[in-house]
Amino acid sequence: MSTYNIRQYDAFGIKLRDNSQAQLSVSGTAAQTGVFASDGMYDMWADIDVFVKVAPTANDVTTSTGYLIRANNTVPVLVGDGDRIGAIAAGSGTLRFHKVS
Repeated sequence: MSTYNIRQYDAFGIKLRDNSQAQLSVSGTAAQTGVFASDGMYDMWADIDVFVKVAPTANDVTTSTGYLIRANNTVPVLVGDGDRIGAIAAGSGTLRFHKVS
């Protein structure tokens, strides 16, 4: 587990202090966030089924190429330095994400 820079006593904990949270409006047209300045683990959830992509350019995500996050479910996602989060959905909704480590 040293590869992830996690100490044994906090391997199953989350760090909320000084960590950001944000949201992205999603619809039938792909949208993406700005560039992330530092890497980390993010909890993601949405109020609608969304397809997500994490990459330096993520506004080309489609319902065929994105990772499905079903509505009202939280999924941990690793976002790298310089990456963006892209999302698309069948309708209008909101994708939310909160950095946890």
